[in-house]
Amino acid sequence: MFQDPEELSSTMQWSMLSMDAALILTYLERLCSDGKFYSVLNALNFMDEKGLYISTHILSCMLQMCMNKIDCAAGRKVHHLLIRLGCDTDFKLASQLVYMYLLCGSLSEALQAFGKFPTTSVSLWGAMILAHARFGNAWQVIKLYHQMWESNVIPDAHILVVVLKASSKLPSLDQGRLIHAHVIHSGLGSNLFIVSALISMYSHSSNNEDAKRVFDTAPTKTVAVWNTLITGHAENGLIKEAFTLYHQMHQYGVEGDRITYISILRLCTNISDVEQGRAVQQEVIERGLDLDLSIVARLIDMYGSSGYLLDAITVFEKSPKKDISIWNAMMATYSYHGHITDALLMIKDLKEAGMEANMNTAMSILKGIGEVDDLNQSRLVHSIVVEVGFDRELKIMNTFVTMYAKSGSFGDACRVFNSIESPDIVTWNAIIGAHVMHEQSAVALQLFHHLQTEGQEPNVLTVCASLNACSKVRAINEGLLIHNTIVKKALEVDIMIMNNLIDMYIKCGNIIDAFKVFNSLPQRDVVTWTIFISGLIQHCQYENSLQLFQQMQEECVLPNHITIVSILKACQNLNALDEGQRLHRYIVLLGLDFETLIINSLVDMYSKCGNFDDGSHVFHTAPSRDVVTWTSMIEACVQHGYSSKALVLFAKMQCESVKPDRAAFLSIFRACSTTAALCIGKRIHKESFKSGFSSDNTIVNSLIDMYMKCGSIFDAQQVFSEAPSKDIVTWTSMIAGYARHHNYDLALEYFENMQRTGITPNHVTFIALLSACAHLGLVKEGLCHLQLMFSLGLPQRLEHLTCTAEMLARKGYLDAAEDVFETSPFPIDAAGWQCLLSHCRSNLDMARRCFDYLTHMDCRNAAAFILMAKIYVNAGLANSAWEVEKLRYYANAWKKAGKAYIEVSEQVYEFVGGDILTPEINAKIQELSVKMKSEGHTPIVDLVLQPGTDEDKENVLCGHCEKQAIAFGLLSTPAGASIRVSKNLRMCADCHSASSAISKIEKREIIITDELCVHVFKDGECSCRIDSG
Repeated sequence: MFQDPEELSSTMQWSMLSMDAALILTYLERLCSDGKFYSVLNALNFMDEKGLYISTHILSCMLQMCMNKIDCAAGRKVHHLLIRLGCDTDFKLASQLVYMYLLCGSLSEALQAFGKFPTTSVSLWGAMILAHARFGNAWQVIKLYHQMWESNVIPDAHILVVVLKASSKLPSLDQGRLIHAHVIHSGLGSNLFIVSALISMYSHSSNNEDAKRVFDTAPTKTVAVWNTLITGHAENGLIKEAFTLYHQMHQYGVEGDRITYISILRLCTNISDVEQGRAVQQEVIERGLDLDLSIVARLIDMYGSSGYLLDAITVFEKSPKKDISIWNAMMATYSYHGHITDALLMIKDLKEAGMEANMNTAMSILKGIGEVDDLNQSRLVHSIVVEVGFDRELKIMNTFVTMYAKSGSFGDACRVFNSIESPDIVTWNAIIGAHVMHEQSAVALQLFHHLQTEGQEPNVLTVCASLNACSKVRAINEGLLIHNTIVKKALEVDIMIMNNLIDMYIKCGNIIDAFKVFNSLPQRDVVTWTIFISGLIQHCQYENSLQLFQQMQEECVLPNHITIVSILKACQNLNALDEGQRLHRYIVLLGLDFETLIINSLVDMYSKCGNFDDGSHVFHTAPSRDVVTWTSMIEACVQHGYSSKALVLFAKMQCESVKPDRAAFLSIFRACSTTAALCIGKRIHKESFKSGFSSDNTIVNSLIDMYMKCGSIFDAQQVFSEAPSKDIVTWTSMIAGYARHHNYDLALEYFENMQRTGITPNHVTFIALLSACAHLGLVKEGLCHLQLMFSLGLPQRLEHLTCTAEMLARKGYLDAAEDVFETSPFPIDAAGWQCLLSHCRSNLDMARRCFDYLTHMDCRNAAAFILMAKIYVNAGLANSAWEVEKLRYYANAWKKAGKAYIEVSEQVYEFVGGDILTPEINAKIQELSVKMKSEGHTPIVDLVLQPGTDEDKENVLCGHCEKQAIAFGLLSTPAGASIRVSKNLRMCADCHSASSAISKIEKREIIITDELCVHVFKDGECSCRIDSG
């Protein structure tokens, strides 16, 4: 605001009376340039009283002073003076007057002034349009433009350029195309300023073809026109095309100017194309523009952000002149590379060079370290900012709020916020974001309401952050209030807000309201579709998500990688392999098959849908693989019974310097469990602890499970004892492990010790304990555990019933076991009836009922046919057994191949039942067969249902995979060493009997883990104390 004036002195009044008009004009111009508004105003009032001539030039200067100061009160005084002097009809002054009122925010006075003049004045219309454009009122600019035409006033080139710029900010190109037609009709299509504005408008709307057409039809292509087209392509991500245009410009003989080189260097910076940048730098030197300070600053930025610190330093040091922008660019480069100390030392150098740090200096350093998340660096920069006196600059302090939050110091972020005297909406957004980031979403919502009581108006980011806070704490009521605020403030037009609103409703479990918001949107971008599709998948509405994806394609919205990953997950959960394969073809069509995230999801989808081969092909043809890719493939191998391949892949992953993460370790421990790879497991156990997972309970629990399944109770106990904390899964893993080893007493001991530590068992713990009872037929103990489970208020589950039925059946209470199933509140699955069938040797009628249940559920259940046939064999009904076998062939019920694994010298060997034996293994098996017979062992040839002689059937039994593995182990390990074998199926009775005999003959401990339990054979006895049937 202008200061109150002093009265014009009598001496000055006398002097003015004696001056000629030229001297008075010079004097008043000097007063205007000195900003002495009221001195000029008093002089003009005096001159008016004395009838002296007043130049319109001075009046124009007065209005310009008001505009520069945005002083509406002073402007009104000039307006009154204009009326008194009769100059208010001067078009130039009237235009300035209108523009001045608009700049001061007084639209009503601007309209009033505008309405007093003839509407044929182009300059007046231009002033109104220009003022609205300056304030970002794009629609008002367009409205005035059309009113101008309706008033038969033809806009000039200057107005058309302004209007075209405004139209580029509208959501649709309709208005822009209409104005383009007006341009052609007005004959101004060759005006180079308009040509540039048209190219810019089309480029801004991503309509590059139309922008190129305008360019091609331009009669003259100046460097400014080329610059506009190049910049437009670059902003639309058409990097290659932008560089092509740059080279074409040279081919047409148009030399670039400083704007060209700055634009191209910015492009090189964005894509880190240093080689292209070097070529541009050489051209700049040849053109003699290497001293241009803006170009120097851009070169430093390009080299610095592309990782070429030394090149940036060279450019800086070679520049003979350095303004503050160059110093700031170099400081930003140092901090970007982590050289914070060097960046801060430059502030001292800056002072020695005779310059003072400005706000951009501090922002340069902050920008450089913005993503480092280093608390010590944040505090160091903060101290320097305070030292140079910028700790009161709001923009800088806002940055510190966010920086401290990202650096993990929520307290520092709050302290900076509290030190800000007049926070703006950016400050509030920063502190709300900090609270959400640090799990203080409830407080973030309180801040959202508080900022409004402080007179602040929430913007898009405020609303989005607050909706995010609602999502975090499922504050649906707060979310509804914010939704009301959105409606009241007419913010529904902002797609970012509406996307966050849909996300909030989904995460709060309100799919119906999310759907209402989704359907209400006139336009939906890819983020909208992706949020809703992902939300449906989160709520297990997989089929609906696929339908929505189909609708998205019908509306011609291209999915992004997050959409694709979500839909692949839906296919995976629906086991929809055909849909997944169609989506894979679509991914290739979109050119997204190189995205690592999508590759990982494809591998996972194919694996879960049972198509291992296609998943493996995706993995092996992937252009790049991260730890998730490797882990997905390793897990797929484990799930599909290729655990030995999983171990090979894990080793290859490490050879390629990919560091395993938590998920990778968990997958490989499962692979070790299923292959009895104890030595490999121990080595990877050490690696996982070195990687920082020694206190990770999930890793610890997985290790206990691995050691138990590998038959090493000692190692499992050691891991358990050394675990820094033991959760319910840790205890349950030990109980389940002892159950697999048929050691009910120790399982019970751990169960009781767990309760003494204050941990209450859950339903999984009871499954583990009941399975121990089931393996040994401990009916009384098992029923006591069930009673305890009920007393703890734990609901009974299907697994508990299956264990109960098994313990009863194993003890011979078959009718009671069947009653458990017949009276079950749950439908009994195949595993339950199969378990009961395996114990029905003495009850053919019940066996047939169980068999009928199983084949009704799945006519290709190979285990049901095999068990039923064995029961007939045991009952002496060989013909009935053969009939069942024929039925199995007709039903194509082929059991999966038996596989056995053995680890020797940290290498896993795989043996498949029925494979051709090597001469060495065959000789060893025959040798063992002779020794076993001499010890009284008789092969159980009745287990072989195919017709043939007893000798033929013995040969079939000799080919069982676990016998091959044992023979290989005996040949490959020193005398007395334990042999560990893992089998993917249940051991047959003959192999169980043979393993017992071999352990006695060879004086070896033989540990075999099958799909049910761990058998430890020693001195002719098995730890299970039962046969395998």
